[in-house]
Amino acid sequence: MATRYKVSYLPLADADIERIAKALVDYPNKASRLIKEMDENLLKLEDMPYMWPVFHTNPKYRKMVLEDHLLFYIVDEQMHEVKVCRVLYEKMNISSHLR
Repeated sequence: MATRYKVSYLPLADADIERIAKALVDYPNKASRLIKEMDENLLKLEDMPYMWPVFHTNPKYRKMVLEDHLLFYIVDEQMHEVKVCRVLYEKMNISSHLR
């Protein structure tokens, strides 16, 4: 039987999601699409944590593309966990936010 991974959010990722929700409050359809896409892809990570590519500038992270946002996560093999680290707008200076 294949290993299932638990998906968890680090505090910075929670703060990112809150910030995005506030920014998209006047665009409920866009917010809904983004959340739906994120939820669907995170569900897939429970079975396939390596499905998204390594982020070329910082290989510690894997990068999931969500419309105009990028979700960065790490895979903890010991704990069988996918840890969502950041969710950032694609036009931000990404490297400065992934230290």
